[in-house]
Amino acid sequence: MISGKPIPMNYPLIMHGETNLLPVDTCIDAMRGYGRTHTTRAYEPYKQYGFKEGDIALANGGNKQVAFRVGKQYEITQSMIADPVYQQQWANIEKHSPKALPELFTGKRQVWGLHLEPLGDYVNGEIVPWTEPKTLINSSHNHEVAETESDGVENRPIVTNDHLRNWYDVADKLGKSDQYKQRIMEIATELDSGQQPSQKALAAMNKDTEDHRNISRLTQIAQRIGMLGGVTLEDGSTQVKGKMYDLTFNTEQRDLAIAQKNGEVVLSLQSGKVQINKVTPEVLQTFEQANSQIDQFVAKSKAQGMEI
Repeated sequence: MISGKPIPMNYPLIMHGETNLLPVDTCIDAMRGYGRTHTTRAYEPYKQYGFKEGDIALANGGNKQVAFRVGKQYEITQSMIADPVYQQQWANIEKHSPKALPELFTGKRQVWGLHLEPLGDYVNGEIVPWTEPKTLINSSHNHEVAETESDGVENRPIVTNDHLRNWYDVADKLGKSDQYKQRIMEIATELDSGQQPSQKALAAMNKDTEDHRNISRLTQIAQRIGMLGGVTLEDGSTQVKGKMYDLTFNTEQRDLAIAQKNGEVVLSLQSGKVQINKVTPEVLQTFEQANSQIDQFVAKSKAQGMEI
């Protein structure tokens, strides 16, 4: 059962020129499987929208509706807004730039945060959970995925200019060469003349998309670990020395380095662009496990009445 009034989610993500590591650029789309789990308002959300913690409510943006479980609301003080550590924590769950928080809310009479748990699209009165972000190639096979119609007939996936624009942006963030990006532009020109990309091009696009998604997730977890257990260095970077990996990141410069204990670099980002990428499923699993441990710690702290 849906409770309260829909909460508007109409704004784009505010990045202030920083690299957006997500393949989406609006608040509502960032809720749709891309980690946006928080919203900030200049009024008390429970009172404004008529719901409470644990209710199922809706967020509206454009022509999309997202169902979410209502989390805790809390007042954000001006000292929190001015705190760089809180700004980064806020950015991790809002998907805006950290600079957006003080820009939008400094001096406001009251500011409230609301935690959200997105559940799925709300379509025709039903909640439709999301699957993994769609790609054009099945990651478990090396052949083209044929999108299946209701009658079971398999068809070649159709690529649009939007797909290629997204691919170009992802390739740039992955630090691909100018020659590589030029080839994507050539494929776009071929598409304009009616020629669909080859199987090889589709496979490359799918791999880049998957690599970008994995790096975005790893970056998000690494920053969360750093905010809770990191040491601030003289240059403003945050450093964490773990049992299996060491990590260092500088949010302002958009730098990140993750290395094994033997010094081998697994992932290196400089100014938001990938320099080294040796991320494996095992690396991701290790960081996901660490993230789960953080969730357990936060849940325990909340149960004890603490604020993190």
